[in-house]
Amino acid sequence: MGLLAWIQKQFGIPLVAEKAVENENSQEPTPSTEGQFKVLRIQPTPNPDAFQFILNGKVIGAGTKTFDSPDDAGDDPMAKTLFDIFGIQSIYIKENFVTITKSNAVGWHTIMEKIGGAIEAHLKFYETGDETQEDKDVHPVLENFNKEDFFDYNDERKTEVINALLDIAIRPALANDGGGINLLSVQDKTIKVHYQGACGSCPSSTTGTLQYIEQFLKEAIHPDLEVQAN
Repeated sequence: MGLLAWIQKQFGIPLVAEKAVENENSQEPTPSTEGQFKVLRIQPTPNPDAFQFILNGKVIGAGTKTFDSPDDAGDDPMAKTLFDIFGIQSIYIKENFVTITKSNAVGWHTIMEKIGGAIEAHLKFYETGDETQEDKDVHPVLENFNKEDFFDYNDERKTEVINALLDIAIRPALANDGGGINLLSVQDKTIKVHYQGACGSCPSSTTGTLQYIEQFLKEAIHPDLEVQAN
């Protein structure tokens, strides 16, 4: 059974329509060392302060990687160089793109070329991200899940269930727009999340997107659930 069909059968609710992901057909092998990646194109996201820089190959082996501040950069040459550019707020890496989110105090026309140059000069292939996500039609955590039992689960089990639901129904759509979402905690009936990449400062992330996520989890688990974005 396909992913969308399984979710709809299991929970009886519609999903965010996933945008088709364009495959970059290149004759060149995927770069693996610093300075070999090239920016193929730059595209906007729903957040006016975030753009996706599409590269000429896969930039990360699995999962995603996020730098939310200069302190997160550590000894990463690309992140350090990007945060040296005035106005850069966060860096989000997934598949074959890097999403850059800036402050609204600076215009894209003043930093776009610098960002592209920093990425091409210093981006190297990441073997793994901050976390990895398994691509499966039905997440094993959900195979025996019954929503009536949710509040009898311990905190670890609740977290696994919610993360699995986010994996299959929410994260793919957010990733297509250059962002992501982390589950911070589950406290009684309150779920706290943190947006990544383009989603972090997008105006819709605290309105429409958050409302959709909350409604999805209400119908998938329990109507009394509340979702808060930090």
